[in-house]
Amino acid sequence: TDGDSLPDGGEVKMGYSPLAPKLQMHQHDLDGDGLNDWLEVWFGSSMNETDSDGDGYEDFDEVMHGYSPADAAPELAYERKMVVDKTNQRLFFYVDEVKVLNLAASTGNPWTETPSGTFNIERKLASKRYRGVDYDLENVPWNMEFKRMYYIHGTYWHNDFGIQTHSHGCVNLSIKDAALIYPYVGIGFEVEIIGETPAN
Repeated sequence: TDGDSLPDGGEVKMGYSPLAPKLQMHQHDLDGDGLNDWLEVWFGSSMNETDSDGDGYEDFDEVMHGYSPADAAPELAYERKMVVDKTNQRLFFYVDEVKVLNLAASTGNPWTETPSGTFNIERKLASKRYRGVDYDLENVPWNMEFKRMYYIHGTYWHNDFGIQTHSHGCVNLSIKDAALIYPYVGIGFEVEIIGETPAN
């Protein structure tokens, strides 16, 4: 189909997209709905349609909320959770044990570490002010509290996500990434913090 001289079936078998030359299925999103082609296959939705089951909700929204994009039934179908990996400075969003999002993050510095363990979102605030001895940050967006005084939130004062630690214990995301996950995370949502804080 993509004119690269390789049979479509062979490409799919090897994890490559038959619709885009030299791209693997997880690197291509034919319908542009936010679910790459590999995820569309996993969740049974159509690579060609943004609303596979015709229920008025886009496939990506349904998956992120835990519903099947291939079934219009209004029952939850999948377990969801976020995993923050301190070692690699990443935040993963899992649906049905599948990594749907892989986002760059900045966790707590070695002297103010992000706590490890399994937590649940306790509170959400669209905007919050953070104040401490050496900082005063107003209008911080998309705040999700997973432990008393510890939040996952958007960050406007640095751009070191995925590169180094940078906080007093919170999990920093870009404003764009925090805004992306905020609508899909409710009270009680599971957050698992793993790994070791890098020395540098």
